[in-house]
Amino acid sequence: MKIAVFLVLSALMLIAGGYDFVEERYVYSIDKTMTMKGHIDFDDKGMQIDYSEPEVRHIVYDGLYLDVTDSKGVRIEHLDLNEQPMMKVYMDFIHKLYRSDYKALRENFTITSSATVVKLAPIPPVDKVVKSVEVHRDRAMQLQKIMTKMSNGDEITLHIAQ
Repeated sequence: MKIAVFLVLSALMLIAGGYDFVEERYVYSIDKTMTMKGHIDFDDKGMQIDYSEPEVRHIVYDGLYLDVTDSKGVRIEHLDLNEQPMMKVYMDFIHKLYRSDYKALRENFTITSSATVVKLAPIPPVDKVVKSVEVHRDRAMQLQKIMTKMSNGDEITLHIAQ
């Protein structure tokens, strides 16, 4: 379970379509920063995250289930998200954010924006998982990075390759 949660949370925040990313994750519980690289793709119901560094892992979220497989396609984890409502709330939030569905995000977040930054402040129950989110874009509205602070003290910064 811990592996799946770690990998799922690391998937954070891109926008509809596929993107390469470099993820810097500070893990509060071990007081360590890790760097990972990967690619993420989205569809109407879910997303697939393919990590290439430091090791190959694949995460598939289809709206109901979360599967984690290794480089050989062997399933490491299978989660029924209906049995884990906070994880489902979190994954739904991530999917909506990635697809820039700010209208749907307003159900769980207060959203403020400027020319280049969108800030999301969670309202209950999402505040039990996410503390804050900042989406940074350049003047041409190209996604540059997403910074997420989790309620457990973890911090995730995704640098998006253009």
